[in-house]
Amino acid sequence: MSPEIQSPERHLARPGAKHKRRLVISVVTGVVAVGFVAFNVINANNHIARSDALTAAHLVPKLSKDTNILVMGLDSRLDEQGKPLSPALYNALDAGGQSVGGYNANVLMLIHIPADGAKATAISIPRDNYVELAGIPAESGTYGKIREAYGVGLAAEQTTLRNAGQSNDNATYQQARDAGRTAEIDTVSQFLGSVHIDHFVEVTMAGFYEVAQAIAPITVCVRQATADTYSGANFKAGVQQIEASQAMAFVRQRRDTSNPNCAFFRS
Repeated sequence: MSPEIQSPERHLARPGAKHKRRLVISVVTGVVAVGFVAFNVINANNHIARSDALTAAHLVPKLSKDTNILVMGLDSRLDEQGKPLSPALYNALDAGGQSVGGYNANVLMLIHIPADGAKATAISIPRDNYVELAGIPAESGTYGKIREAYGVGLAAEQTTLRNAGQSNDNATYQQARDAGRTAEIDTVSQFLGSVHIDHFVEVTMAGFYEVAQAIAPITVCVRQATADTYSGANFKAGVQQIEASQAMAFVRQRRDTSNPNCAFFRS
């Protein structure tokens, strides 16, 4: 019996079939990628707390289309409801427990974005400037370090709410937090010569750590090897990549305990 001869057409792909498959795969991949990005954007947006603190701030009129953003970094080791963080997060932060820190705005930066598309600029405001604390009706005429306005405003509002018979719950806590934000915004605006502030960003230590987790590994450059037993910093000289816990130590380092002759400065 002669062997069966199969038609060669059965083994040939239809013209353009491979390109169509590639196109379908590319489209599906694109849809999945867009969906993934959209999911993460929505998820991140849902975890960002909103505040009406700016509406209560005694801001000067806006005189231009430029945008000013105040960045406040809090020393708090609590979550947004004033509750303790998880033990794992405290361990990752390596910055003490819930009783350490407070509501001081230890990081204050003003970012100026020109409306004409020119390069944005940022200035860092030294946290220990001794100023008149603004935006706190119960503390009118009070002076203190500029970083303390947040905590003083929060405490004053908590006292006012308690004296008014309000319950000590999350709603009143959030109201007090907004009062602290308003006080810090007003104080910074007044200190800078009545600068209009359009937006603000508040970041806690836990928030910074979570952002660092999302973008790690982070590339940094260290001029010389350095170590600090207080912050946990331990970096070699040169360019290197660090993860979230190391990023926390990097921004918190204030001394070099490995070299007593080292003059350590940070901006």
